[in-house]
Amino acid sequence: MADMRGRTQADRDYVVANQAASKFAEEYRGRRGARAKGEMRRKEILSAALRIVARDGVRAVKHRSVAREADVPLAATTYYFRDIDELLNDAFILFSEEAGEQVRAFYDTLQVLLDSLSPEMRLRTSPERPQLAKRLASVATAYLETQFRDRRAYLLAEQAFLIEALRDDRLSRLARRYRKSWVSGLAELLEKLDSPSATQDASLIVHVVLGMGYDLMLGVPGDDDGTLARAVERIVDLALGVGDR
Repeated sequence: MADMRGRTQADRDYVVANQAASKFAEEYRGRRGARAKGEMRRKEILSAALRIVARDGVRAVKHRSVAREADVPLAATTYYFRDIDELLNDAFILFSEEAGEQVRAFYDTLQVLLDSLSPEMRLRTSPERPQLAKRLASVATAYLETQFRDRRAYLLAEQAFLIEALRDDRLSRLARRYRKSWVSGLAELLEKLDSPSATQDASLIVHVVLGMGYDLMLGVPGDDDGTLARAVERIVDLALGVGDR
């Protein structure tokens, strides 16, 4: 366990969340491959399940459909996963791990940007606050544009799992952990930016971003190509306490 002394609450939350994310592997319920080849096949089966979730929804995940999607014998899916609950559980964990890598890479980019600033520039009262907000909004917009443009299957799988988690207690626990890793990392960034309510703001931002992904899949139109950028700018301005542009 990391030493928590001398850390802010957001720092402690972030450490706990990262420790939780690193322990996702302990939540796997299916049989693990004893050798590299077996583990590779197991991951191929889980990846196939994720593709089905994104394309047809969680309820379409069956041993036979996954075996066909993964191009493996039916016996392979039943060898690694005794039932569909195990298969869905482990597919959600694999999804969470892969999604977590993307989010952590994005947060690391923002951390580098913030670490390059003096403590005075990060204060809420800094006269350079509007310029900093623009820089952060630009980085965030570029990240979200990439996610929304190139990772549609990821967004579909995410929404499908989160909706199914409302019906399945086992998946709901994983969904809460998945969301916590988003919120805690973002709260640390906001606290560095002198936010008086970092965790609350981080939670609200995560809600908004999930809603953006949902709107995108529904095909909700914007006024023009700059709609996303303006929305992100507004969110960042509110989080940083910057007045209306």
